[in-house]
Amino acid sequence: MRKKYIMALLCVTISAGLAAGCGRAETVDSSVALVTSTPAPTSTPTDTPSVTPTATPEETPTEAAEPENTLPEGQMYSYLTGEPVDAAAGSRRPIAIMINNLQPAVPQSGINQADLLYEIEVEGNITRLMAVFQDPSNIGKIGPVRSARPYFVYFAMDSEAIYSHYGWSQQAQDLITSQNMEDINGMTAGGFYRSEDRQAPHNVYVAGASLVSDAENLGYDRSYQDGYTPNLAFNTADTDISGEVANTVHIPFRYNDPYFVFNTEDRQYYRYEYGSEHIDQETGEQLKFKNIIVQYVRQWHLDDNVHLDMNLFTSGNGVYFTDGKAIPITWEKADQNDNTEYFDSSGNKISLNPGKTMFEICSDANAASWS
Repeated sequence: MRKKYIMALLCVTISAGLAAGCGRAETVDSSVALVTSTPAPTSTPTDTPSVTPTATPEETPTEAAEPENTLPEGQMYSYLTGEPVDAAAGSRRPIAIMINNLQPAVPQSGINQADLLYEIEVEGNITRLMAVFQDPSNIGKIGPVRSARPYFVYFAMDSEAIYSHYGWSQQAQDLITSQNMEDINGMTAGGFYRSEDRQAPHNVYVAGASLVSDAENLGYDRSYQDGYTPNLAFNTADTDISGEVANTVHIPFRYNDPYFVFNTEDRQYYRYEYGSEHIDQETGEQLKFKNIIVQYVRQWHLDDNVHLDMNLFTSGNGVYFTDGKAIPITWEKADQNDNTEYFDSSGNKISLNPGKTMFEICSDANAASWS
């Protein structure tokens, strides 16, 4: 799975475009199909607006601050977070892995160490996560792992990631097979296992070192091609944006009702779902992010009236959240060989603040809200 690359220079201030198991006859868990109501968060703030706020065109990010010091020898700025990392790790292609997000599967393991995290709806109004790791080799337990969906594959391609999963839908299998994409299917790879503390399909896990070994055994090249242009661009230092106040951000997924609360002390967004803190089981830490990208897409049911598809090769609207502020954005992706690029209301490519980013890919029929 390789893509065409657009040659570009990386400046000190970067400015570029942002961007389980089941077989061929996968069916929806009966527990999901019986869901008729949405669990209400017990700690959700009561002053959340019912109408999505809008921002004025002049609300654009300020210019990135110049770095005070150059990086030490052997370090580089991460393509995924914009933070300094060891060059040996940062120069390797990441690995993306599908994560179960049903209530019996939480808390998950290892996801608080992901550099990027994507959340998208699948069948039955449930959501699934995709965690992207620059270097998962030291993560002891990741999961529960679930099956592939085609639209997740395209977002993995934005980061040039090797895509890992446990099984696949028919549509995802067709896509991965026809495009000869570099993927790790846990149903055939050696490192995946089922734990005894949870019932299937909520108990498939893998160690990060096993993912790395599987990629090597499959002959996948972890190095980037010459002239690689990263999907995301970052400021070199935390940079304020001029936007609307966004201390609480609600994502319009009705099954798990996720939301974020901005912490003014560490300037991070803390994630909640199912009415409580979203915790990593291995560390006990709550998931938190420097940036949130909400991307609105047109989505629909396939002929089976179960699985979803969505139009990612077009343009649309969204919102960028950082440091307790929100600005309207747009996004573009011409085809599967292009990265998803993100722009402010003036048409300039946005630069994210250094840190982890959560991507919330939402139907354009349901808007996020914030206050």
